[in-house]
Amino acid sequence: MTADSGYEGAVNDFEQARQETVRYHEELYAATDLGESGTWLAEPDPLLSTALDLVPDDRPTVAYDLGSGIGRHTVPMLRRLPPGSQVYAVDLLPSALEQLADAVPAGISTVVHTRAMDLHDFDFAEPADLVFAFSAIEHLPRPGAVRDLLSRIRGAMRPGGVVALGIIADRVEIRSDGSRRPALLESDLSIDTSREMLADVFADFTVADVQLRPAEVEEERDGEHYTLASTLFDWVGVAP
Repeated sequence: MTADSGYEGAVNDFEQARQETVRYHEELYAATDLGESGTWLAEPDPLLSTALDLVPDDRPTVAYDLGSGIGRHTVPMLRRLPPGSQVYAVDLLPSALEQLADAVPAGISTVVHTRAMDLHDFDFAEPADLVFAFSAIEHLPRPGAVRDLLSRIRGAMRPGGVVALGIIADRVEIRSDGSRRPALLESDLSIDTSREMLADVFADFTVADVQLRPAEVEEERDGEHYTLASTLFDWVGVAP
């Protein structure tokens, strides 16, 4: 949301938004188990299944889960990818990756590598068959940094590799009195901006799936209840 968007308030400060992101996830992960019913950690988003159905299954593959958290999507990847595959789980929070490591199923031959870092600083260790990022790239410091990451993803893809992105866009907080304000989010991406960046960076990809999913969730911050409204922009592409 920009200052001239028609909503109350100015552009969010990055550090304030980052602190809110860290607070929210640390509290959630401390209070909620992976797979806990009634939470968004109960099961993977359907975007993961769409992506995995496109990944080659006749050989070991290399996959990246960017913004992995405690393993909502990483653990299902480990179960579904061919034996001998490798998964790189990347997240800002070391504590989340520790929980993820404890959640790795016994007897799985797929190897998981955890990387505690900001996606702004992340470089790919080896070429990728799958890059999955769900509610992750919008946590970079600005749209230009998002584009830089998308370009690094494009450069990391093997022929036939799959990129699956779930981008939280057009996000706004709605107070109980109906007034609106910009949501605390590091990069305030719109659907239009996201479409333009993807079309440009992945111009040579085959687009396998695109969906827009409006969502509203009830949240609380500093004792105030509000509705967090957004649109989830799903995009899946296959490298030439």
